[in-house]
Amino acid sequence: MRHMAILAALVPVAALATVNVNSAQQSDLQRTKGLDKYKAKAIIEYRAQNGPIDTFEELSRVPGLNAELIDQLKNEVAFSGDPFVPPVPVKPAAKVKGK
Repeated sequence: MRHMAILAALVPVAALATVNVNSAQQSDLQRTKGLDKYKAKAIIEYRAQNGPIDTFEELSRVPGLNAELIDQLKNEVAFSGDPFVPPVPVKPAAKVKGK
């Protein structure tokens, strides 16, 4: 059991970038998986006409964004903070001695 805990601690966790839908430029929004240039532009146009987006429910009102995509974006977008926060590099797992 102890070996399982050690192995779990060594497995790198994928660090995701975070994009602020209210202040990011189109190029930053396009870095988000699932947002192509058309969807990114639609977000920018929506916020220009309607003001800041505060919730995922409101984000779903942006033309071209469906429930499945919104669900995919939940870990990658923010409604406040820096326009783009790059992912934290994942360090390679350390070797366990004696194995």
